[in-house]
Amino acid sequence: MAMHNELWFPSVIWSAVINNVDNSALKKFAYDKIKEDPNGRKISNNKGYQSIDIKPKENEQIDQLVHTLDREISEIANQTGVKMPKLYNIWVNVNYPGSSNNMHHHIGAIFSGVYYVDSDPNLNQGNISFQRGDNAEYHIPSSMIDKVTYFTAQQSNYASSTGGLFIFPGWLKHQVGTNESNKDRISISFNYGEA
Repeated sequence: MAMHNELWFPSVIWSAVINNVDNSALKKFAYDKIKEDPNGRKISNNKGYQSIDIKPKENEQIDQLVHTLDREISEIANQTGVKMPKLYNIWVNVNYPGSSNNMHHHIGAIFSGVYYVDSDPNLNQGNISFQRGDNAEYHIPSSMIDKVTYFTAQQSNYASSTGGLFIFPGWLKHQVGTNESNKDRISISFNYGEA
């Protein structure tokens, strides 16, 4: 007899490489945002920069990225049985050398994500790390783990790389490691939720 299994309450992380936006134009836009509003806002960043929300038609390349995100989110919504959510905010992140992002989640977001405008995985600019949130560590002692798998892992790490896109449930806790290089890492984060 073969056991049937069902995957309930998964913590899915979708990834892709986007190549239909001009990253050099987005990089310039990021630095223009810093000049325009040097303080930005403080949410999860530690010594880095986060812009206020970007408005539609503020930047052609952001609008192009949103068009791509809408297509990807539509497919994800279809896969997961969720009605098509709406983009409700999008912003620029610049992680300077020595900066990081504290552990957080995105309250009110069904799907959240990050797109990397300028990042080199060979420079140790800080990986994004997703934390398991179901308290399995109280039930699977390390002495019982034969090997790390999707079932036993307590976190997953992904390298940041120019053109990389990650989309994940807004409730999935995540953080970004310290940028240990001497070069800024630039990304764009976003949230989709109820219209």
